[in-house]
Amino acid sequence: MVDIRDLYADDIDAVFAIADSQLGKNYITETDLSEGKVFIAEEDGKILGFCITLVGTKDGKSYVRTVAVAQEYSGQGIGTALVSKAVDYLKGLGAKSIFSPLWKHDGVVNSDVIFRRNGFRPFCEIPDYWYADSISKGYLCPVCGKGCHCACVMYELTIDN
Repeated sequence: MVDIRDLYADDIDAVFAIADSQLGKNYITETDLSEGKVFIAEEDGKILGFCITLVGTKDGKSYVRTVAVAQEYSGQGIGTALVSKAVDYLKGLGAKSIFSPLWKHDGVVNSDVIFRRNGFRPFCEIPDYWYADSISKGYLCPVCGKGCHCACVMYELTIDN
């Protein structure tokens, strides 16, 4: 059975391994893990995926910054469960809107199903969203390599109170 829990210090290497393979080498840093609340999907001591949230501003906006699942566990509902946990957490802190930037390449929005299952809807597309960041931070897109030209589709979940 998959357990969704908080990040422990011993999880960091496994998180980086998943992030490097699914999101691009060096896309996630220790700073990213310390700036937000991180949830881990674990089964029998093995880290299967993770989700990073960022608690929002005074106007109630929060973010699901990143969700990633190891390739061999993709399609098993783990990403959906991670995002669900993140949404519950952010709602509990009073979030009014939750946003997430989803990666798009070759017409496909990565994680679309995960976010739609959690009530999110797309509202805009931003070309070359990660380009400047990928150059300045030096991470490698799994599709483009250095200098990511992938688009971002922003998704939003509005919280009804």
